[in-house]
Amino acid sequence: MTFLILLLVVAAALAAATVHLIRHDGLGPQRRPASHFEDTRFLSPLAR
Repeated sequence: MTFLILLLVVAAALAAATVHLIRHDGLGPQRRPASHFEDTRFLSPLAR
């Protein structure tokens, strides 16, 4: 019985994490990290 309760708790936690990721996904582009620099060699000609 303890194993079943533990399994249910783990399943509920995974389901909650999945719902959280689904709701917070697709928030649009985020800013790049501060340590990232933009290499102009990889820009398209229209972006220069």
